[in-house]
Amino acid sequence: MSTRVGGLLIMVGETMFLFSILNFIMITRLQYYSSGDSYIRTLFPHYIVFLIGLSVIAFIGMMFTYVYIFPSKQKFSQEQAIKDDRSPMYQKILEIQKELNEMRTTVDSLSEKVDRMAEERN
Repeated sequence: MSTRVGGLLIMVGETMFLFSILNFIMITRLQYYSSGDSYIRTLFPHYIVFLIGLSVIAFIGMMFTYVYIFPSKQKFSQEQAIKDDRSPMYQKILEIQKELNEMRTTVDSLSEKVDRMAEERN
């Protein structure tokens, strides 16, 4: 099977946020210049000020997401991954940790033997 379809889907998915930004700008213009709702034009005298206000709100939302939501999602997904042996990577890490502990024990015992041999020579 060709990788072109998968590559196309990845490219569309990666660039879709650009279309979302364009859609957002078009929708804000409709809302701002809506004849039935002049409240926004009362609060924001110019469309650019309205966009800046929305951008500030979006930035605050992004910061909130970055500080609170992403870490929470990561922690949850990591906790789910280690349940019921779901993650082969976690199992590998446990194996490596066990091997490191065995190596540490071996090195400690060899170190003790070398120290005793050094004391016996003196």
